[in-house]
Amino acid sequence: MRAETAAGYCDEPSVEAFLAKVERGVYGRPRRERGCLPKWHRLKLDQDIARRHGLAMERMLLAEDVAELI
Repeated sequence: MRAETAAGYCDEPSVEAFLAKVERGVYGRPRRERGCLPKWHRLKLDQDIARRHGLAMERMLLAEDVAELI
C-alpha cells in the first residue's frame, strides 16, 4: 500500500507523522521497485503494530520474490 493508505491503516494522523515514524524505526521501510512508488505490505505493518503495543504475533514468512515461493 502507498504511504497515504499505510498511514491510515496504522491510524497515524498524517502521512508526515507516519513517514517520521518510519524514519525512527517504529514502522518498517517500504519495498521499492524501479518505476513504482514505495509500497508497504499489510502483514509487515501488522507485525510492527503488534510489536509497538507489546503483543505477541506469530511471525509470518512473506515471500517478496517469486523465486522465494518455489
